[in-house]
Amino acid sequence: MTTDGGGWTLVLNYNHLGGTNNLLTVRNTDLPLQGSTILGASSEVGTPTWGHAGNSMMNALNFTFVRFYGITGNHGRVIHFKTNQSNLISYFKTGAGIINITNLQSTFQVLPGHTAFIPADANAGFSNRGDLAMTEIPFYRGGNYHWSIRGQGSRWEADDVPANSSQNTYHQIWVR
Repeated sequence: MTTDGGGWTLVLNYNHLGGTNNLLTVRNTDLPLQGSTILGASSEVGTPTWGHAGNSMMNALNFTFVRFYGITGNHGRVIHFKTNQSNLISYFKTGAGIINITNLQSTFQVLPGHTAFIPADANAGFSNRGDLAMTEIPFYRGGNYHWSIRGQGSRWEADDVPANSSQNTYHQIWVR
């Protein structure tokens, strides 16, 4: 609770064990808890730490900033940034529409440890994903760098594109 002045609420937490492709948990009555912060330490599937807020839960929250954190065993880069882009916030609350990538690039603020290429190099994003708006590749650089949590059914990616579930990945989204 000290990052960037604190006050953040965890709304997405997936510490994915490489080589598995477990289903996501959409939470509409509670939020995920923070579990292990060690990449690939263990599977958290089926625990209170695995999952993400659905659109109805996101819509019930009053927030103006979204913070992303992501790492993978595929490389050493770290995704760690925040944004107050209203279009992104609306997309995460409703699951309808698409993130305005140009606006995301102009509003994101790097947080400690950020070494990733996205969102600065993002050039597209998936649209109209409903409860999967935060997980189903909301921003990416085609063929290079993705934010994906079981995207297209099997892609676990953090600033890379292995296009499968082979790597350990750790994704978090926080709001305040």
